[in-house]
Amino acid sequence: LDSARSVCVSVHAGLRNLADAPCMPLSGGEPSPYFEWEYKGLNSASDTGWRPAPLLLEHLRNNHPDLKVLNLDGRGLGDEAAMPLVRALEENTTVTSLRLGRNQMDEALGALAEILKTNDSVTSVDVRQNDMGAGVAASWAALLATNATLTDLNLSSNQIGASAKDLAEALGKNSTLRTLSVEDCGIEDAAAVLLLEALGGSGVEEFRGANNRCLEKATRKRLRAWAKTQQ
Repeated sequence: LDSARSVCVSVHAGLRNLADAPCMPLSGGEPSPYFEWEYKGLNSASDTGWRPAPLLLEHLRNNHPDLKVLNLDGRGLGDEAAMPLVRALEENTTVTSLRLGRNQMDEALGALAEILKTNDSVTSVDVRQNDMGAGVAASWAALLATNATLTDLNLSSNQIGASAKDLAEALGKNSTLRTLSVEDCGIEDAAAVLLLEALGGSGVEEFRGANNRCLEKATRKRLRAWAKTQQ
């Protein structure tokens, strides 16, 4: 009887501990030595989520030869959590691809754009589905006007809006970009037309610009079905 009672107590304690344990996400990033799941209780849901582990910062700063793709995709990182990683890229020469989509960054992306102006190793950047506003989007346009390394840029699902005009102007000064994505970016007709005209004279070979805010059917069609051969 005492043995059975002991088993019941152990099971009950185990169930209680399980209920208090941090809930790992069903999606939005897989377990990795570069990330830690931070749990602060059911009353602090906004502070619960993935955080970069010290190892990631160390490898970025030390140019670890195996870290060629900085993959933060789906980690839900905001500016505060992402900024140290962005700053570490200032001296990094080994990372060639940045997968930063599905996060909550704005100012950190502005800082990244400044860093990439003089970077000659990163060729591909994906920052789709972040919290980028038109001001930071203008910083990415300024980047394109000076960067001679970047070939692939995905800005989709950010609030670029009128800054698409800045992107159009920057494309006239850029000769290396080959792929550009600005789907679902709140771009209206006037800016969209300027962007389409600039694409025709640029080196871009693949463009995606569907689901913006254009009222003109012809403009929407051109954004959806743009092809270099049709320009």
